[in-house]
Amino acid sequence: MRRVAVFIAVAAAVAVLAAALFVDWRFWYRWYTLPEDPGEWPASYYQPVVEVPGSSGEFFPAADGSELTIDGGALEAAAAWAEQHKSVALLVLHRGVVQLERYWQEIGPDSLFTGRAMTRSLLPPLVAIAIQEGAIESIDDPVGRYLPEWSDDERGRITVRQLLRNLSGLENPPLAGDPDPYAKNARISLGSDFRAAALDFDLENVPGEFFAFSNANAQLVGAVLESATGEPYEDYLDSRLWAPLGAGPAQIYMDRPRGMPAVYCCYRATPRDWLRYGAALAAGGRVADRRLWPEGWVEEMTTGSGIYPNYGYQIWVGNPPGTGRRYVQDRDQAAPHGPPIEADGVFFLEGGGFRTMYVIPGEELVILRLGYFHPDWLTSTLPNLVLAGLDN
Repeated sequence: MRRVAVFIAVAAAVAVLAAALFVDWRFWYRWYTLPEDPGEWPASYYQPVVEVPGSSGEFFPAADGSELTIDGGALEAAAAWAEQHKSVALLVLHRGVVQLERYWQEIGPDSLFTGRAMTRSLLPPLVAIAIQEGAIESIDDPVGRYLPEWSDDERGRITVRQLLRNLSGLENPPLAGDPDPYAKNARISLGSDFRAAALDFDLENVPGEFFAFSNANAQLVGAVLESATGEPYEDYLDSRLWAPLGAGPAQIYMDRPRGMPAVYCCYRATPRDWLRYGAALAAGGRVADRRLWPEGWVEEMTTGSGIYPNYGYQIWVGNPPGTGRRYVQDRDQAAPHGPPIEADGVFFLEGGGFRTMYVIPGEELVILRLGYFHPDWLTSTLPNLVLAGLDN
């Protein structure tokens, strides 16, 4: 009888373990097949994906040598620095004309390349459009109005604005790649239900009083958009923003087939189509003669908070007081910013590996750098090299 009891106990334990693995088998598969380099997962790892079809339009004209409005020497200096720092693409747009378009490492104008955390900066115009359409009443609405899971939860009092500003007060546990597979950021990166993973984050600080750059905040904005509009995020993105930009096909990483995309990371688009978005931001939300989102919104979304002046609505703003921009206000981890960017009103999208798109509306200037991590990167170097060549 004792052998039978032991067998039953072992069988039960195995069954429980198998059930636990089966419940989220996709997470465990992703976890055990993590690439060795935690800082740069290949595009092939982000599966499954859903296509955002877009609607390819005419690209910006290119200046020849006699039509440059930025000194050619300054452009070449920027290109040389970019190449030395593991870039795959560098595009410079000034006054609606491409001044420089350079590619390396087998990437070209039609190659899809992930923007990593640049992805979350697609969110704020969509929120503005949802407000304009009446799907969201106000940016200061409590999110419990749109997230039924939090309708009777204290976290439901967090506002849409606080999520956009990364001032939600939600905990900020270690990022995916931490040895603990039960870390919450691992689940939001690798699991099969990104919405549920984001909703699992607990309050750690008073909402509105603490800055923490967080995947969960961005993912929850996406969940609010889906609930408020009644449309899948990828469809809303395509119909309200991507296709109207004139951008072509792109890909977005999904938690599972017909599930929810990762709205905080890993959108794959061509360098030219990333630049289209930057140009629309520089133009205050206009593409040619068409307004895509409400007037004044770019100024609002790129105004920092009193708690953290260098972050607007899911987008980085201006220069920090020192040489680095902190990701969490009481931690040392920071992006190596360097000396100030020598322009007023600069804001930028930034993703892992220092993928960065700088927008300087006052100069009608957009600079896009796509590439990989380099230990000697400084955020301000590229824009300052280009700005030195402006012919005012």
